Amino acid sequence: MRQYDIPTLRSQLMVWAGLLILLAASASVSRLALGWWVLVITATVAMGQALLVLVVFMRLKRAHPALRMIAMLAFAWPVLMVVLTLGDYLTRSLLHSPM
Repeated sequence: MRQYDIPTLRSQLMVWAGLLILLAASASVSRLALGWWVLVITATVAMGQALLVLVVFMRLKRAHPALRMIAMLAFAWPVLMVVLTLGDYLTRSLLHSPM
């Protein structure tokens, strides 16, 4: 049986504080009138929160390289889908219908 590293209380408290700071940032930005930039900023904050949880609680720093690769792909897949969808949406007006 393998011995696993348990996150220390200090690291857990630091992640908790970081998550609370990011939560406050997300809540603060949502109240500002920034137009569509609110979506970009809050999505970036959410990705930061997800990265904190992945690195500390899933222990990806010391994980097997295959697990790190799968976690990276699972994190990158929604980003790729959003980028491709936005690319399609933003270029639709550039293509003119033959009618």
